[in-house]
Amino acid sequence: MKNISLQASIYFILAVAVLLLSLLLPNAWMVSLGLIILAIITATTWKPYLPNVFFFILAYHLLQVITFPLYINYSWNGNVDYNTEHAVKAFIVALIGILVLWLVIVKLVYKNVVITKEIFEIHVAQLNPKKVLIVYLFLYFIANIAGTFADSGVLRQVFINIQLLKWMGFVLLGYVSIRSKVYRLYFFIAFSLEFVGGFFSFFSSFKMVFFYTAIILMTYVRNISLKTVVQFFTIGTFLFIIIVYWTAIKGEYRAFLNQGTKTQTVQVSQSDAFNKLNELASSVSTTVFNETLGDLYYRLQYVFHLSKAMDIVPSEVPYQNGSVWGENIKFVLVPRFLDPDKGTIDASLKTSKFTGIEFAGVDKGTSISLGYFGDCYVDFGIPGMFAVLAIIAFMWVRIYRYFLLKATSNLVVNYSITIAFFVQFAYFESDGTFMLGRLYTTFVVFFLFKILFFKRIERYITSW
Repeated sequence: MKNISLQASIYFILAVAVLLLSLLLPNAWMVSLGLIILAIITATTWKPYLPNVFFFILAYHLLQVITFPLYINYSWNGNVDYNTEHAVKAFIVALIGILVLWLVIVKLVYKNVVITKEIFEIHVAQLNPKKVLIVYLFLYFIANIAGTFADSGVLRQVFINIQLLKWMGFVLLGYVSIRSKVYRLYFFIAFSLEFVGGFFSFFSSFKMVFFYTAIILMTYVRNISLKTVVQFFTIGTFLFIIIVYWTAIKGEYRAFLNQGTKTQTVQVSQSDAFNKLNELASSVSTTVFNETLGDLYYRLQYVFHLSKAMDIVPSEVPYQNGSVWGENIKFVLVPRFLDPDKGTIDASLKTSKFTGIEFAGVDKGTSISLGYFGDCYVDFGIPGMFAVLAIIAFMWVRIYRYFLLKATSNLVVNYSITIAFFVQFAYFESDGTFMLGRLYTTFVVFFLFKILFFKRIERYITSW
């Protein structure tokens, strides 16, 4: 496989995977169909020497959808009709929805954009590694300060998006470390800080550093060798084991972090948090580990909620004809001083209404999303939901191209900006209000930074 093309190696790996799945799994056709679509998306959106963040978004969406039949096999003994009438329909609709996103992206995102290896390396060579390291440390420091203000207040979303900027510095450090071996140690230290620090948060943000690192590495991949497969499989297995452990302990760990306040905040010191984390992780037995797999599959996939929505919409609850997305848009665009009764986002209320399942809400310190695919379905049904998904993909592409081509005159700096911006949209389960709100506020914050700071940062790190 060493000298064959990226596309050919992808299809070879696919053929082997489908053959093995057909021999080992119930409902193998569902997983195989998802893998076929993954192969198509990979072969058409993974571009060497370009920031492959849209490949990552689509691939992670597919991972969550493909996990649904794994959940059915593990928790329902392979019976697709066990707890919902529309499991297969929802699975296929989710795959079609991802294909709609893919079609818009693949047709528009790299139109008239050709970046060769030589052009990419010229722009990487312009970066001063020492100054890139300084910028990363500065943005890391600023992100930590912003994090102290991000739990509450009217500017919460602004501070959350300022925190994203540290990933711009992280990505730049990753690129220069690949070119300059001296800086690989610094990148490893930065990776370790982000990984360990990710556990000192209410959410499982430790995985984010793997996401950004993977996107950095994908920039350089021109073909998939056996070595590449082994490396990604090893990293993926390591991350999977960590996530299983996290799933097993996170309920008790989060209760410790918020000290019974039922808020999504950290109320203890970092040392106390890590001591508790170590205590809980050490107590996970093999039996608990295996039992947690089903819970992990459930939490990773979000097709079940879409399927339950199809069970009662429109048979019991009518299509909403745009009111759900209307509320999403209103919540995002209407400032609180014009709407004092605006309240807070409680995705669980919407999910409970359209699935018929009573979920705990923010008053219990949790939030369960219907997913923005579900928002599209309950508003417009099939095929109307696909039109909304196409609009979402179009907005993504326009914003992506704006920052990729116009943020600064250095392409690699622009890569870091677009990657920092878009990784947050990888989640299939994202609530429509949350997704649209993050798209809007991140664009506003990054647009202001483009005007005020991005070109200054570029001038600083490209001066020797």
